[in-house]
Amino acid sequence: MMVKFWKIALLGLIIISMVSCSAENSSSYVLEKAKERRESQSERKLFKDFFKEESVENQNKIMNIEEKEEVTEEFFDRSFKLVFFGDSLTQGVGDESKNGGFTSIVKQHYEAKPYIDNVSVTNLGVRGNRTNHLLKRLEDPEVQEALAEADVIFMTVGGNDLMKVIRENFLDLTFSLFDKEQELYAKRLDSVLGEVRKHNDSSRIYLVGLFNPFYHFFQEIKEMNEVVTNWNATTISILDEYPNTAYVPIQDIFIDPEENLLDDDQFHPNQKGYQLIGNNIVNEIKRFNEETSLEEMLEEE
Repeated sequence: MMVKFWKIALLGLIIISMVSCSAENSSSYVLEKAKERRESQSERKLFKDFFKEESVENQNKIMNIEEKEEVTEEFFDRSFKLVFFGDSLTQGVGDESKNGGFTSIVKQHYEAKPYIDNVSVTNLGVRGNRTNHLLKRLEDPEVQEALAEADVIFMTVGGNDLMKVIRENFLDLTFSLFDKEQELYAKRLDSVLGEVRKHNDSSRIYLVGLFNPFYHFFQEIKEMNEVVTNWNATTISILDEYPNTAYVPIQDIFIDPEENLLDDDQFHPNQKGYQLIGNNIVNEIKRFNEETSLEEMLEEE
């Protein structure tokens, strides 16, 4: 019995020794192979797809970072360019302060915006200009460049087209004469807006309407107000064909005003008249922006 137990114990000891030796040999083998693998494979080869600059993906990432670091100054440009294009109202004729008529009011509106650092004004107003004159001036490269760079465009036109009918037919004025010229005015205005859009297809355009400068002295001639109203309606109908445009009404400003709003020539606005025109333009800017923001919100929904 004792011999049998001893043999069993000896056999167990031999097995344990073999297992221990095998385990030790097995561990040594793994460590040895790992050592051989480290020696046979360089660090560059083992990690090159993850950390080395030779990786195509990493090269692209580095290039993208470098490109983002090389942002031009224009990217942070917070300036704003206003271009005013049109006739004597744009020029500011009659403004005794010599501050550019309504253009100074509009400029102040944009200067009050915290996200704008600098507001520049280009005034392309020329006294006596009609729609045919604007069409001719739109061939000028300097005018084209100014319009192309504008963030917002403001226009006045049509008053001299209307006055042409009065001057040429002063003693024989009829509605038919105004209606005939009104149709021609509509075609020319359409051409003017089309040319402006060729040079700037995205910036907002505000077109200021007409008023009746004769109302103060000839209130009994109500037909004149009707003519002005009809011409303004024609302007609105043309603007409706062009996206991102707005009409600014000013006719009511000069009907029964509490104070004199005309210059000594009794035709152009004075400083107060231009201030009220400027206020109407600013109100239209605010209204248009509110409507645009609402439309964008509804589209997102």
